[in-house]
Amino acid sequence: MMIDENNNEKFNAIVESICYWLGYQFKIGRDRFIHEASLRYPIADTITAKGIAIKRIELEKTSPIFKQRYIDLVIFDEKVKEPEKEKNDDKLSEIYEFKLAKNETSKEYQAEHQRVFNDIVRLAYYNLWNGKDCYFLMCGQYEDFKTYFVGQKSELKFEDDKLKAPLRKINTTNNLNKDKDKIDQVQIWEPLGIYKDWFGFKIGEIKVIEFKNDNLKFGLKPFQKKYKIRKYKTNKYEDTIFVKTKCVAITSTRTHAAGIWKIESDINKKPNELLDIS
Repeated sequence: MMIDENNNEKFNAIVESICYWLGYQFKIGRDRFIHEASLRYPIADTITAKGIAIKRIELEKTSPIFKQRYIDLVIFDEKVKEPEKEKNDDKLSEIYEFKLAKNETSKEYQAEHQRVFNDIVRLAYYNLWNGKDCYFLMCGQYEDFKTYFVGQKSELKFEDDKLKAPLRKINTTNNLNKDKDKIDQVQIWEPLGIYKDWFGFKIGEIKVIEFKNDNLKFGLKPFQKKYKIRKYKTNKYEDTIFVKTKCVAITSTRTHAAGIWKIESDINKKPNELLDIS
């Protein structure tokens, strides 16, 4: 597993737990019923297990900056007693958005590609306007994560009249070469897909992207048209936004994989300056 021992223990625990939870659902035949909303529950359980009081966590929180929008999971600061009634977003501590890797994830400029874009940019605006710590999580079956999100090549096969990535093949041979067994479990990601410029797939790897609203059908312009700002007098869209992503945790099990990226933005900074943001 590609987990940095010096990295935040909470993020490491989240990616590990979501992989094992997905693996269990897969094992008992419930993988067809998994959707993005269901990811909130095992992740919330893991966060509470790491010492964050359950009263500080809220699922499907109304967005404080976009009208009629919701956040997958938020963590309030320690002083908040009833997060479901809390109206002051200054007391938000962390914001999370989740996505499942699937076939549609890899289709450039299509609906799911835009949905991933929306999550990233929405988090970037939270960070830009409200100074919140924002995180994006992607997870899924190992081959789906590898093929459709990372973009590594896999041999696709037809299953149920759909072209799908095959299940991961694991070498289960018992031998005395423990070092080889250990190496077999480590995934070196080689991004070649449509997200290679958006996300790094090594712990601590940073990507900085400039998104412009110069495309009517994909990206920033459709986002700005769809997402209406609540405090439009103080928060205003510009024609461009610089987004920084930093890989803070990434791992894989026999059947599943997951990663977390911190999302930041400073609309006035150029890429080299943005690299200096923690």
